[in-house]
Amino acid sequence: MCPWVTCGKLTQMETEIDYTKHTETELVEMFGRLDPRYAPAECARLGEYLTDLGYIVMDGSTGPGSAIPSPAKMQALIGSPQRIEWKVDFGNKRRPSALGLGPAQNSFGFVGSGTMQTDGISVWLSGRVSRGSSFTSLEENTQLSCQQIANVESEGPLVRFGYNVDEEEDDSICLWLSDKSAADKLVALLPKRRTKGFRSQIQADAQFAAKLIAQSPKVPVTVALVSINALVFIATLLAGAEWLIPVGKTQIAWGSNFGPYTADGEWWRLFTSLFIHLGIAHLMLNMIALVMFGPLVERLYGSVNYLAIYLLAGMAGSLASIAWQPDINSAGASGAIFGILGTLLAAQFRVGDTFPVDILRPLRSSTLLFLGLSLYAGFRYEGIDNAAHLGGAASGFLMGLAAARPITGESSYSRSDLGRLGRLVPVAAVLLAVGFWFAQRASASMVGGGLYWRTAHWIGVREPLINGKFNAALSLDAHDKQNHSALIHTLEKDVIPFWREAGDRLATIQVSNNSPTGAALEVLQDVTDGRADAFQALDDGLRKNDPEAIAKAGQDLKQVEQIAKERRTSRQ
Repeated sequence: MCPWVTCGKLTQMETEIDYTKHTETELVEMFGRLDPRYAPAECARLGEYLTDLGYIVMDGSTGPGSAIPSPAKMQALIGSPQRIEWKVDFGNKRRPSALGLGPAQNSFGFVGSGTMQTDGISVWLSGRVSRGSSFTSLEENTQLSCQQIANVESEGPLVRFGYNVDEEEDDSICLWLSDKSAADKLVALLPKRRTKGFRSQIQADAQFAAKLIAQSPKVPVTVALVSINALVFIATLLAGAEWLIPVGKTQIAWGSNFGPYTADGEWWRLFTSLFIHLGIAHLMLNMIALVMFGPLVERLYGSVNYLAIYLLAGMAGSLASIAWQPDINSAGASGAIFGILGTLLAAQFRVGDTFPVDILRPLRSSTLLFLGLSLYAGFRYEGIDNAAHLGGAASGFLMGLAAARPITGESSYSRSDLGRLGRLVPVAAVLLAVGFWFAQRASASMVGGGLYWRTAHWIGVREPLINGKFNAALSLDAHDKQNHSALIHTLEKDVIPFWREAGDRLATIQVSNNSPTGAALEVLQDVTDGRADAFQALDDGLRKNDPEAIAKAGQDLKQVEQIAKERRTSRQ
């Protein structure tokens, strides 16, 4: 290694440097480190030397300067008087991550399409950089000295090279160009240096991509999931949901995971909530993440097993959400998406030996970074359901271990894939059973507003059945005014016990004075107690065959019904 490479800047020089022993790239980089305040003579000497070589030298007023090739120098270096630019793909549409973005397969974080330029001394990479914590990508530029580049190789339109290298390769990047001739032109202009122990990776990378795409040429499940989520969001907007800052009422009606309702028997919400989103930002963030990681995972596991993992991990995440905080209203695909992230990580551990090392290492890093930053954001900011994220990721990882398949290039759904699905199902069953137990346990200890909503839902679900039984008995009673046995039996067996139990359940609920459910709890308590008393009075009047008592009970029921009607109107 040259003695100046590791320095942040060069100050005084103990001896004059023999420039003839260094490449022009090294000298340009050296000039960018020389500080004229501390080594003015050496800085001037090197500047003159570079000028004689055809570089445009710019002195730094308060620090190191810079040197760039003149048009004539670039003509000599690369055959063009200006930088040559290529359009490249860091994750080509024809590659395993295809559907727009994808997990970064290089340490810079570049994804999607971009450009590469060179002037013979440096290269510049420009493109979108994935940011794990925000589910988005930003435009960035990165400059590399040609001195940092080695082990350049190509295979068709694919070019691979290592960077930040000394004796051993540190990192590498793969670029997909428009065709083989463009790739050959780029390779001809990049350094020819090979590091010690160099092993060609380009063929393994190309074969891996080809096998993976042959395994699953298309990604129909990911496309369908994105489409369904978007269509359901539009439908909820048409039904009255807010598109920016949602209240949540419409989403509950459409099947969001509202803990008091889910735990009261509406377990189907564990599934439907995966397609409900709380505002446009919520939808966009989740769909960007799904588009980034879904296609690769679908190709790794196959469409059938991928769909099973997505749905089962999502439901496990919904159960974790209830177990952690049973009184919240949660929705969205994030639990399922974290499930496929866990699955992607599992594939890297389980069948990582079928991944080329220079794909496996950055892929593992980007997956862990995305998971870590996203979970950190969930703990840092309110309104993010990290319990669903953790539950989805953990269950996805375990199911991924059971269902991971090697990259063989087999395109059909084989008996082996069916066997992996068979191993996945019992793992998922255990996870869901454990999640259900914890969710039930958490919901049983629900208090305050959450308990009010669960009790109100319990009453609302069962009230139509009780009313139906009462009306049926009342209809029979109308045909036999002398014998009220059927109506008395229904009142004493079903109607009165139901309203007494409803009143008892409501009586155990305690809310703070400033709770938004306080007034509603008081009204509902009055309605249930009033109905219980009125039905009891009706039962007593029927047993005594007392027309006045029966009429009075009827009036009481009408008054209670009026209170209930006013309550329903105020909630709308």
